[in-house]
Formats: sequence, structure tokens, C-alpha cells
Amino acid sequence: MAKVIVNGKEKVGETLKDVIKDEYYKEGANIVIIKGVKREAEKIAKKFLIKTTKGNITVAITEDNETAKFFVNNYKNFVKKLRWVSGVDTAFGPTTIDLEISAEPGAFKKWDVLLSISGLDKDEGHIVFIKKKTEGIYGLKNPKIGIVVGGKWVIDRLDIGDKIIDIEPIKEEKEAVDYLVTTNLDTKLEDGWKIFTYFTAEFDGTPSAVEHCLALMEDGIFEISEKTNTYVADCRLQTLKIEEGNLIDRERGFITVRNYGVGEGKVYIYREGRSSSLSHTVVGRVKEGIELIDFSDSGILSVKTIPERLCAIGLTMEEAEEMFKKYNIEVEKEGDLENAIVVEQEPEYTLDVLKEKKVKIRGLDKSKIVVIELYEDKAPITTWYFRKTTGLTTKRVGKLHVYFKHKDVVMFKGNPDYSKGLLPENIPTDKVEPCAIGVTNMVSRYKGMIGVRLGESDKFGPTGESFEKTNIVGRIVENAEYLKNVKSGEDVYLLLKK
Repeated sequence: MAKVIVNGKEKVGETLKDVIKDEYYKEGANIVIIKGVKREAEKIAKKFLIKTTKGNITVAITEDNETAKFFVNNYKNFVKKLRWVSGVDTAFGPTTIDLEISAEPGAFKKWDVLLSISGLDKDEGHIVFIKKKTEGIYGLKNPKIGIVVGGKWVIDRLDIGDKIIDIEPIKEEKEAVDYLVTTNLDTKLEDGWKIFTYFTAEFDGTPSAVEHCLALMEDGIFEISEKTNTYVADCRLQTLKIEEGNLIDRERGFITVRNYGVGEGKVYIYREGRSSSLSHTVVGRVKEGIELIDFSDSGILSVKTIPERLCAIGLTMEEAEEMFKKYNIEVEKEGDLENAIVVEQEPEYTLDVLKEKKVKIRGLDKSKIVVIELYEDKAPITTWYFRKTTGLTTKRVGKLHVYFKHKDVVMFKGNPDYSKGLLPENIPTDKVEPCAIGVTNMVSRYKGMIGVRLGESDKFGPTGESFEKTNIVGRIVENAEYLKNVKSGEDVYLLLKK
């Protein structure tokens, strides 16, 4: 029997299975085992934090040359005013750079960091940030010292009158760690091992952005879709629109959501600090179990959230009341109360519910909720569009607005913000079966329209378009008859079949 530490508690057992049976853990998730740690302080700083009047810039020293060594030994000399700004580069100075002068030209890439001697005068030394691919003479044979790895947006905002306030080396410890990442619960244990089965994520920020993260982690899982030395990211809700807010520096352990650009909707957890970014909304931090983030490069991680998500949509009225009761939340009920599912909640977001200490929920009889299944494998692009349009990305019950109804066809409003890139997939061939759900693809000028055909057709799809313009995304499996009586302007609620 081995004595080990599991999530900070002493345990005794022969295998992982023995010592984690009472611990929070999701089947198949990573477990991190630290067998031993030996710390070795880095002799030479590899990163520097440059503080400016517009924000912080992080520079990584990537070169092993005399220029880089000069900067590392004299970095405080570059605490200067901004000297020039152009479309190609931005420079701070002047200071004295006592290195051999050279008129040899060089080629440089965007975000390279150089030392420069203007006019080949050693007293006209500068630190230069390259903003655009360029070739030129910077007065030194090897002027490049590194690259910008954080705060790129700060460089784009700098202007005459700005200055460097301070420069500090980022003291990192290089850990020689004997560790194991495993999902094998039959792993034999040894004395002294430290074992981590989950991490805790504590949230406090923009309520809508926090809700995005709580929805992502609602099942107790964080999935590593992407990793670098700086962060791990879960991309399952990528492309969802996110509200901007809380644009502060991203410290180690901080959790952010990308709020615009490529990767909008991704959730990031930082292994090391980065300066603030206009494209990242900070929503929380890892409170316990950062080791899982540090050592896991793939797979899924077990996570507890603080707070847990308080979203009643999709629960029975009784289940919703029980959930809110645990938090002493006053509940106001409306709509159907018997045999009902919650379809609306106000406030919608967990942090707002906890702040106001009261919530209003609306129930709808189960017979009025259309139960569907989606063809995730046959039509993945269209399925994701359908989920985003209905809200089934982050909620258990979705909603569509009836556009019009004609005979056995019901048409719903789509979402033009999400309809780009709807390529043809899972197109019908001979006929469309009753209760099929279709989405108009980009072959049609009306791409993104959603429709249901209650009867069979060998000519037109659920949106009334020809087959080549129609993607079949799923079908109704229960309560299709409810759609026979809906009218234009009404909302239809959708529940995914379990």
C-alpha cells in the first residue's frame, strides 16, 4: 500500500482506482501524477515585460547573439520616450548602444524586436518593434533580439507622447518534473506521489461571457482542443458571439473568452501570464488544480465551477425549484405548471440570478414542446448552424420563430449572422420523409432558412426549395402534430432527444 496525496488529501492504496473513488472525477478524464519536482532557477531571463503608457508588451528573447546579450544586461537603459512611429515600425530611445556598427541590410518579420543604431551613431540607440514585413539597415550586424508574444494591440495604439515606464525581466522557474498524465485507473502507486483529478474554475465577470463558460463546463468537462506553452483552449463553442468586457492582463491561471476575430467563442486557460488583449474577455481563474492545466496537452479534464450553472431551461418545474432552493433563490412561476418543462428564465444568466436572489421561470406542457434529433454525422456544418440559431448550443431547450405556414410546410426565421458557409450536405435524393427538418444551403439566395415538412414530398425539401438547395439537418420524433396549429409570429420550442 502506498501513501499518496490526492487533491491535497492523504490517501492510502495500491492503484489509482483505490484512492480516487471518493474524489470528484469524470470517467475518461486526465489524472495528473507528480512523482517528484526539482526546481532549477533560470540563469538568464528569456522574457521581459515592457510597461508603457498604453499597456504592457511581453517580449521573448529568441536570439543568442551579442545584441540580445546587450539588451539582457542593459534593459533598464531602454526606459525611454517613444521616438518615432511609422507604418513599418515603432521605436523608443535614444540611448547608447556600445556594439559594433554595421551597414549590412537585413530582412525582418512582423512582431520582430530589434535594437537599432540610427545614423550609425552609437548614442542614437533604440529598441524597435517591427509592425510589417520589411528589409532595411538598422546599424547592427544582427539587430534582432526576440519577438513580441504579448500586448501586440498595445504596439498598434502607441503614438508620440507615449513612453516606456519600466522594463522588468519575467523570472520563470524551469521545473524538471517527473510526472505522468493518465486515464488508467489501474496504475500502481508509489509513496509520495501527488495526484490531481480535477480543477476548480471560479467565475466573476461579464454575466453573459461567464454563462458561456458555465454552459461549456456544465457537464463537468473541459476539453483540450488546442494548446501552446502559454494556454490550453476548449473550442467546442467556437464562433458563438461573445460580449466584450473586463480587458485586464491575463495572469497565470486566468480564464478568458475570445470576443471577436478568428476563434471567437473559444475558452482559454493560461499557463503563463500575458498582457491584456482587446479580443479577450477575462471571466475567471483556476482556484485549485492548476497542475492539470500545466501538464495536460490533450484529452478532457474534470472541472468544478464556482458557481455552478443556474439554468433551469430544460428542467421540469419541480427540478428547477429544487435547484434554486439550494441557493435560497425566490422563484416566481408562470405558464403551465403541471407536466411542464421550463422554457424561459429571467434573469437568464447565473451571476444575475445570484445577485438578484430571485428568478422567474415559465413552464410549457411537454406536449407543446417539439422533440427532435439532429444528424450530427451526416450534416455537421448545418447542425452547428441549427444549434446556434435555436440556442441549443448552450441550452437544453431551443426556440424558433415561425415565419409562415402553408399547408404541410412550416417555415422559421434563420440567422444571417451565422448562415455564411452553409455548403450543401445531406441533400435529399428521391424524396423527403414526413417530419424532416431542412435548412436552405448557399446554392439558394435564401440561405439559412429553416423549415419542417409534415408530409412526404418527392419534389421539394422542407423549406420549399428544390433538393440541391436543401440540407436535411434532422427530424421530429415527438409532438409533430403540435405544428399543425401554429401560426405566423409564434415561437416553437425544441427539445433534443436524449
